[in-house]
Amino acid sequence: ARNDRRADMVVSVHPLCQDLPLKILNSLDTNGASRTEGRTTPFATVVTDLGGAHPTWFNDGVDKCFVPSDVLKNAALDRSVKLDKIVQYGLPIRRGFWRFGADYADGAAPPEPQDEAAEMEGVHHKPTIREALGIADVPTVLVVGGGDGMGGIVAQAQAVGERLQKLAAASSSSYQMVVICGSNKSAQSALSPPQTRWGKDIEVSIQGYVNNMDEFMRASDILVTKAGPGTIAEASICGLPCVLSSFLPGQEEGNVPYVVENGFGCYKGTPEGIADTVEEWFASTSATVEGSMLEEMRDSALTAARPDATLDIARDLADMVYARKEELKGE
Repeated sequence: ARNDRRADMVVSVHPLCQDLPLKILNSLDTNGASRTEGRTTPFATVVTDLGGAHPTWFNDGVDKCFVPSDVLKNAALDRSVKLDKIVQYGLPIRRGFWRFGADYADGAAPPEPQDEAAEMEGVHHKPTIREALGIADVPTVLVVGGGDGMGGIVAQAQAVGERLQKLAAASSSSYQMVVICGSNKSAQSALSPPQTRWGKDIEVSIQGYVNNMDEFMRASDILVTKAGPGTIAEASICGLPCVLSSFLPGQEEGNVPYVVENGFGCYKGTPEGIADTVEEWFASTSATVEGSMLEEMRDSALTAARPDATLDIARDLADMVYARKEELKGE
């Protein structure tokens, strides 16, 4: 490899990209003399799992290992990563979920606390967001299945929708269900007329792939989702209680206790169990009454939230590159 085309830094965001890349960098930085030592190119791992992680994420040969949770900090320590190499900021997430959606790309400082409160009342005011999305301003459950709309989303939405219709009719209250089908056009079609005709007692919005998931989350009171780490981290930032519907064995299994132990959700593995939980949460408490079940879970979600993680990680990585550049100037 030509040195003038070498990377200034390497950042791994995959569990299988620690050991081998480190050996390659050792070899490149020593002109082939060693694969076990001599690396000068900065190397950092950004762990993108949340409540559990494969051991291959962790290698003490890195300069920094960014982890999102106490569980993964302990996992890194168990794999002999030195404490001074471990940095715990949270999980990196999309810009729409940064602190109140702020964009600091042009070097602007983060907002002052009083500005955050004002912004919450404005841009992220739930009725305002619902109006902009064209949905009703009533208690809302959001059902998602990831970008591909998988995970039994049709059966889940049908069960939840039927239960909310009965609850609305019995209580003379209004409820709403929004379903994000992602790229699953078959699911979107199955849940839309004429294949499915929803009753008059609830509002239903069936969406395909969307680029404004942050707005739909902030417009909702309950989230039904698979236990993906990114979605859980985003939901916590929005103060959104979660009903976890499924998880990938091993990779996502640890995300279930993360949500449960942090007090902002539960796991229900069947459409009927999901519908029971949504009904219970809506029927037993008002989504707008302080001190209610949903209010308590919202508070717990916000306590677990790490909206600054992306920018904090990026800032540290930039500092590492800058420090290396300064070293090279002195050589």
